[in-house]
Amino acid sequence: MMNERAELIEGLSDTGDVVVKQSSRGGDFGPLVLYQGQSITLVGFGFFVGMGTLLAVLHAIFYLGTYQILPQNYQIGQLALGVAVVAPISGYIMTRFLDIKTWLSGEKSFVEYVRTVSFGLWGSLTGGLIMITVFSSMYQISLLSLLDAFALGVPLAQAFGRLGCLNYGCCHGKECTADRQPGIRYFDSRTKVLRFNPELKGKRLHPTQLYSVLANLAIYSVILSLSIFWNDRPPGILVAIYMGMYGIKRFSIEFLRGEFPRVYLSGLTIWQWFSISFIVLGLGILSYVLTSDVTIGASNSSVGVESLRAMLGVLILAPVIMGLAYGTHGRKIGSW
Repeated sequence: MMNERAELIEGLSDTGDVVVKQSSRGGDFGPLVLYQGQSITLVGFGFFVGMGTLLAVLHAIFYLGTYQILPQNYQIGQLALGVAVVAPISGYIMTRFLDIKTWLSGEKSFVEYVRTVSFGLWGSLTGGLIMITVFSSMYQISLLSLLDAFALGVPLAQAFGRLGCLNYGCCHGKECTADRQPGIRYFDSRTKVLRFNPELKGKRLHPTQLYSVLANLAIYSVILSLSIFWNDRPPGILVAIYMGMYGIKRFSIEFLRGEFPRVYLSGLTIWQWFSISFIVLGLGILSYVLTSDVTIGASNSSVGVESLRAMLGVLILAPVIMGLAYGTHGRKIGSW
């Protein structure tokens, strides 16, 4: 139930539209703004990202400890915090790269271009992968085992992230073309969908955010089941399955995504090409690990629990970093 109280004015206008009056607080799907100050605004999207990060880091720390992949707890903390810092930075860089034409064309000044609050999931994933790869090389730790640890919790983080998208009004679907199609509506002009496309106010849109939530929960269920019931699995199998399933999910949902303009290459969006790359990479890892004689090794859940106890500070700090990075705006939503 959204916190915002909407007053439905009885009757219809001459055009048959229902008039909806909303207060300045809350949002269509939960409170959009958590705090509004003189020069800073905290949006609900950051809360959802923070919660997702908490679950992802909890899973990763427990997995790394249970299988004793990282011998020292401080190494686990370094990796978790490193990913928490790099992910939002790389996500921001990717969106600025893709949006560079707005600056070059003069649509935005350089200051406006740089101060735009925007993050790309693929950029965050890429940054996280690079960070884990560098960490693996530094400490001579199995890269595939590290990736498995993060693949276990990342789908949950992404599910919460998409709930944040639903709240914030980003990553929305196209307008529904038939009454039988499930749809959602936005009325709050501060949501991203209406800031960029005010003509969509009150229109039924495909709930692509909810489709992503359900798909990510399904991916998580598969990865979790494999980690529990396949004791002698090869390292890398979890991340291979994750990459393949997530790539298929994103490629499919992209057909219903409604943000414009879309960037197309040879008939597919750039995100579908990223999805194909993810699928191919996942299949490559899968073919490699299935022919490998290496197995994950013995597990010790008590060591995993001890790692969690030792890393309570990281469990708090990493979500805070991610939550503030993704949820902090300036006085105006959408800009620092």
